[in-house]
Amino acid sequence: MTPHRPSGGDRNGAPAASAARPDRAGTRLNLLITLVCVVAIAGLWLATLQRIESERAQAVAAAMESNANLAIAFEQQVFRTLKAAEQVAAFVRERYLQQGSGINLRQWVEHGVIRETMFTIISVVDESGEIVSSSLATGRVNYADREFFQSQRDSAQDELFVSRPVLGRVSGRWQIPMSLRISRPDGGFGGVVVMSVDPANFTDFYRQADLGSQGLLELTGLDGIVRGRKIGGESMFGLEAAGLTWFQRRAAASMGDFMDGGDAVDGVKRIVSYRSMAGYPLMVTVGTAYADELAPVLQRRSTYLAMAGSATAALLVFAGMLMLVLARQRAAADALQASEALFRATFHQAAVGIAHIAPDGRILGANEKFCLMLGYGSDELRARTVFELSDTDRRDEERQFLSVLLSARSPVFSPEIEKTYCRKDGSILWVNEGLSVVRDARGRPDFLVVVTQDITARKDLEARLSHDALHDALTGLPNRVMFLDRLARVLESARRHGELAAVLYIDLDGFKAVNDNHGHAAGDALLQQVARRLEGCVRAEDTVSRFGGDEFGIVLAKLTKAQDCEAVALKIINALATLFELEAAAVSISASVGAAVFPAHGDDTAALVAYADSSMYAAKNSGKNRFSWEPLASDAAR
Repeated sequence: MTPHRPSGGDRNGAPAASAARPDRAGTRLNLLITLVCVVAIAGLWLATLQRIESERAQAVAAAMESNANLAIAFEQQVFRTLKAAEQVAAFVRERYLQQGSGINLRQWVEHGVIRETMFTIISVVDESGEIVSSSLATGRVNYADREFFQSQRDSAQDELFVSRPVLGRVSGRWQIPMSLRISRPDGGFGGVVVMSVDPANFTDFYRQADLGSQGLLELTGLDGIVRGRKIGGESMFGLEAAGLTWFQRRAAASMGDFMDGGDAVDGVKRIVSYRSMAGYPLMVTVGTAYADELAPVLQRRSTYLAMAGSATAALLVFAGMLMLVLARQRAAADALQASEALFRATFHQAAVGIAHIAPDGRILGANEKFCLMLGYGSDELRARTVFELSDTDRRDEERQFLSVLLSARSPVFSPEIEKTYCRKDGSILWVNEGLSVVRDARGRPDFLVVVTQDITARKDLEARLSHDALHDALTGLPNRVMFLDRLARVLESARRHGELAAVLYIDLDGFKAVNDNHGHAAGDALLQQVARRLEGCVRAEDTVSRFGGDEFGIVLAKLTKAQDCEAVALKIINALATLFELEAAAVSISASVGAAVFPAHGDDTAALVAYADSSMYAAKNSGKNRFSWEPLASDAAR
């Protein structure tokens, strides 16, 4: 717009009045430009700060979810270690009760009868605390004053006791003793089987998990003593846990996630996830340094602030220039051209995918990043609609979403979503997508701007961590954690509808011989075939799980009668009796199956699993390759 200039006036001041009018109009326009500039800058900084906070919250949430999954995996590793200790201790105890003081643990270890290398020493201790037999040369050593001995002596429970770290009297090294009570036939105390583990063994999981240089991994007893802690490359144990935030929080919630300031440890702020272990007075804790998790976010924060500062400076300069060149239409045109050039450069060189979409879904244009993400050329994309690139099952849903977005004058929901596209090669692309509507002068939708960020790697990692935490790596079957969760759900439904449910506990007969004669690779292949046959013996609503080793469990839901459980068990025994064709050779095995029916044999998961386990051992002790409803006599007496 060309400003009006008065061409003349009379001597009585008319020229001055004529000149004042455009000056006042110019002043009002300058004030309007200033106001718009201030509002724009305020909006820009508000949007920038909201984006920074949103990314920080997302990063913290993602870290908490990742740490929670790692805590589950760490819990499973500790659980396997403790179960291995229970099995070895029970085996040694049984042999000791049969052979008495003639048992030779050192010879067993040398001949490979006991193969667990995690135990630094295994000993049988009589009721007075004297070592009867040990896997190491010990001399005369008495353990009557040790916590693991006194705890088993004073308790009649047949449970593994995990002691606090002590300095070994035989090895001379710090160890964590684990003991199992030996009971005489009359029920009196007959001593203990004790085995020791290096505290660092419990934190070996640190090498598998990427916790960063200041990550934290900890196993703590509910007695308030740390069994093992690893921070970076430093290992610790035997510390007091009463002042630890996660130990204090456990009293109110058995698991949780939170931000810890690190005051009770080393002053490092961490994102922490903790879990109490089922069946053991222990808890696991996983933590990653807040600075490590937020490093990418903080880096982008600096970029956003720099961009916002640059944009603010640009707005101020633009406003000043605009106020100076209001009298020159060409200057305004030049400024517009510069703005268009800046947009084109930003559009094509952006680090995220950007596309313009017509209201009917046609792709009007896309930048190079968007083309690379989907594997199409620019011309190929313009020949397609955005719906054709979406998942077939969700096209109608996306059409409806786009219709709602276009009809809303001001969106009542967040236009930023996570969705999938189909790449040209058929693979799936996960993106975080933001949409905004550009309207014409009449307020009608002209086109949409779609901004996409590739999050496929994060989605793949989340899916992998979620699957690995709940499934057995070898067979792909649900693990014990998922088995117990499914069993709890089945029992809840059975209680609500007055139905029957059952647990089958399966142990393979002859599996050890296959491992010994044909190698572990053949044993692994056999376990995989066994898993497939077990899945073929049950219905879709039932759950087949591998507990570890050659032990499996099955949850049978919605039984019509208790005898259905026996029918499934016999079907399994027959299926596993058929010859297995392995690469090394054709082998045959059998199975001992124990069962427990809800509610006849128990009202909760622990009781049913324990009953089925004992029934399985009864079947094995009765000659193997059979099914049993009844537990071992010793278990039934208890």
